[in-house]
Amino acid sequence: MIRAGRARWVRTLADLAEQAGKLPKTFRNQQLHKVPGHPQPISSAGARVLLWDGEQTDAFHQGQAVPELPAHDSDDDLLDRNEAAALAGVEPRTWDRYAGLPGMRPRPSAVVVAGVEHWRRADIEAWLAERPGPGTSPGRPAGTRNRLPQGAAGIEAARLLEEEPAISAARAATLLGVSTQTAQRALAQARTTAVRQLLDEDPGLTAEKVQARLGYPLWAAGRALEAARNIQT
Repeated sequence: MIRAGRARWVRTLADLAEQAGKLPKTFRNQQLHKVPGHPQPISSAGARVLLWDGEQTDAFHQGQAVPELPAHDSDDDLLDRNEAAALAGVEPRTWDRYAGLPGMRPRPSAVVVAGVEHWRRADIEAWLAERPGPGTSPGRPAGTRNRLPQGAAGIEAARLLEEEPAISAARAATLLGVSTQTAQRALAQARTTAVRQLLDEDPGLTAEKVQARLGYPLWAAGRALEAARNIQT
């Protein structure tokens, strides 16, 4: 993460290469960012783009002691994709999709540093505090079979799939307070909507790719893909 107030110090691999008088490809191939004593990236493990703290890398190249970064969390810390997802308690791919799912509350606005999206810790925590959980929509009058109002089941099903991609219709029905048949329809609708978004990006999408991206069981991925293709035609 980028500790509070340190965005101005952020360096990319290209910045490090320029400082060393190397081409980025040469710098990377020679693993010059991994020589003994070189500061570790401030990006999360598995980050798509690695970033470093420039105060640390400058000190290293000048032969000086590498300063320690602040150890305490701050509201103004900037978290990358993986760190934001971990704080929200979801997978990174789930975090990616919060802004695009119908009925889902968009994630906080991102701060772009060195071409990489980050999110303020305080903004994520405020978003989590305000985010409704499954089944919190106003219910129908007592005595009716389905507690959710008309049209809300699809939205709530999308939330459930975000947290538990392989959820069964029976479990969804229990959590949503609806009949199993209603839950089945809502889950199918939510899966199809999610797959349609992927299909727009990748016309050659397969059920296996859907399973890998969204975590649905293969049979559900196949049905959702078929339904999404039928909508497109």
